[in-house]
Amino acid sequence: MKKIYLIASIVMFLLAVYFGGMAYKQYLAGNLDYNLDKVYINVGYFALFLSIAVYVLHLREHKS
Repeated sequence: MKKIYLIASIVMFLLAVYFGGMAYKQYLAGNLDYNLDKVYINVGYFALFLSIAVYVLHLREHKS
């Protein structure tokens, strides 16, 4: 069961890194009048998936 928590945490962390990278890439692309909404959405997804990853790690420690 602990292995499932670890795998879920790794998947959520990778998703967070993906969305963080997309936000960074769109931010560096310029034309922030158009891309700023996409940057904020990707930052929001980054924060969501990162918080889920940390919470799943907390659940893993709490179960033991």
